[in-house]
Amino acid sequence: MSNVQQQLQQVKAAAQQAQQAVQQAQAMNNPQQLQQAQQQLQQAQQQLQQAQQQLQQIENQVDAQELLQAQAQLQQAQQQLQQAQQYIQ
Repeated sequence: MSNVQQQLQQVKAAAQQAQQAVQQAQAMNNPQQLQQAQQQLQQAQQQLQQAQQQLQQIENQVDAQELLQAQAQLQQAQQQLQQAQQYIQ
């Protein structure tokens, strides 16, 4: 497993954690928890960007697929976060 793939796995895991945090915040109607989820998401995005930069250096097709999956997951988590913010405010 390449270094980039490991990073992307982390990004996906971070996105999932953020999604769970968003769902919990929604269920408990807890704005504070939403902010934490937002921070988690931002960190995941930074990790994704780092992975992207590394990928551009090595241009590995296998990793590119992983990258797209990680990006998709992050976007989902972001959408959930935005919906939850509207819901809670």
